[in-house]
Amino acid sequence: MSLAGYGKIIRPMNAGVSGITAGIAYFIASGTQPLFAALLFFIVLVICGAGNVLNDVFDKEIDKVNRPDRPIPSGAVTPRGAVVWAGFLFGVGIIAGCFTNFWCLGIALVNTTLLVIYAAKFKGIPLLGNLSVAYLSGSIFLFGGFLVGPESFLVMLPLFAITFFGTLARELLKDAEDIEGDRIGGARTLPMRIGVRGTAVLAVIFVLCAVLFSFVPFLTWGIVYLVLIGVVDAFIILVTIRALGFTRPDELSASNCTAYLKYGMFAALFVFLLMEISAVFL
Repeated sequence: MSLAGYGKIIRPMNAGVSGITAGIAYFIASGTQPLFAALLFFIVLVICGAGNVLNDVFDKEIDKVNRPDRPIPSGAVTPRGAVVWAGFLFGVGIIAGCFTNFWCLGIALVNTTLLVIYAAKFKGIPLLGNLSVAYLSGSIFLFGGFLVGPESFLVMLPLFAITFFGTLARELLKDAEDIEGDRIGGARTLPMRIGVRGTAVLAVIFVLCAVLFSFVPFLTWGIVYLVLIGVVDAFIILVTIRALGFTRPDELSASNCTAYLKYGMFAALFVFLLMEISAVFL
C-alpha cells in the first residue's frame, strides 16, 4: 500500500478536468463568484474521484488483464482500503454539496447513487453502462449551471448533449478495446455482441450527433466559435471514422483512437472556455 496509490486511484487528471468543467459551466451560465466555481470544482473532483475508486474495486479482476498497472491489481491499494477511501470521498462531496443549492445538491445525490449502481450493476449491462457514463459526464454542465439557477438549463442543454454523445461514442470504443479482458472478467458489453466494426459504426453515429449539437452555441457565440468548433469537430469525426477500419480489439487499441477522441473533447471544452472569456472581456 502507498499514499501515492490512493492519489492515483482517483485518476486525478480525469477527475480534475471534470471539476474544471463544472467551473466553466458556472461562468457560462453567467455566474460571477470565483469561490462558487472553486466549490463546484472541489465537489465534482471528489465525487468523480470516488466513482473512479469504486469502479476499480469492482473491476479488479478485469484490470488484472486490461490494466495491471492500476493501484489495486498492482498492490498499491487494497480493495478494502479502496472501499473506505471511496466512501470518505463520497461523504465529503455530499457535505460540500450542502453549501450550494437545492438543485446542485440534488444532482450530487443522484450522481453519487448512479456511480455506485453503475460500478456494481450497470457496467455489466450492454449499453446501459455506457449511457450512465455519458449522462454523468454531461450532467457536469447542468451541475455547474444550476448553481446560477434552473433558468440556466436551456443554456446548458446543448453542452450537455455534446458531452453526452461524445462520451457515449468514446465509452463504446473503449469497451471494444477491452473485449478480451471483459470476457475473462465475466462482463457483458455491447462490443462483445456486435464486434469492433459494429461498435465503430455506432460511435460514428453518436459523434455526428455531438457535432450537430455543437452548432447550437453559434447562436450565442457567433462566427468565431463556429470556426473554432468546426476545426475540433473535423478532428473528432476523422478520428472516429478511422476506427471503422479495424476488426480486432488490439488494432483499435494500438490506433489510440479513444485517446485522440478524448483530446478532441478537451479541445472542445477549451473552445467553450475561450468563448466565455471573450464574451466577458471583449
